[in-house]
Amino acid sequence: SHTRAFLVETMGRNCGYLAMMAGLAGGAEVISTPEFEVSAFEIAERLRAAYERGKTHAIVVLAEGVKENAAHILEYFESNRGMAGFELRATVLGHVVRGAPPTAFDRLLATRLGVAALTSLAEGVSGVLIGEQRGEITRTPLAEIAGRTKPISTNLIDLARVLAQ
Repeated sequence: SHTRAFLVETMGRNCGYLAMMAGLAGGAEVISTPEFEVSAFEIAERLRAAYERGKTHAIVVLAEGVKENAAHILEYFESNRGMAGFELRATVLGHVVRGAPPTAFDRLLATRLGVAALTSLAEGVSGVLIGEQRGEITRTPLAEIAGRTKPISTNLIDLARVLAQ
């Protein structure tokens, strides 16, 4: 049996929210985002610790905006063979995931947002983002959100660390 680690690079040049959610949902041992970067050395150390705990597989999730991207991590593992106890394979998801079939939740949300957008236009309201917050459809003026990114909660970072143990 092989001891393999899989590195998945997701979209997220400026914000690591997608990588964080994918890593949490997939049980990743390491999640590296632009907001909370993990170096190649630290990734190898965490994987080594997982290997020493008896793990035979591991998942590493990177957001595309991290300084040490998938190519860099692969190069580091290649030049430090055996350091982590795992053979590393990588895949860059890019836009492939956008082609996945929508779930029932996706369809319902799209319908609700579309209806709210049309209602806003019919009411003469423009310059707003139609979104969902706490289950309710909302309108947020574009001036309030232009140029901002959604920060990753430190609670999610803590959760990822606990789950990786």
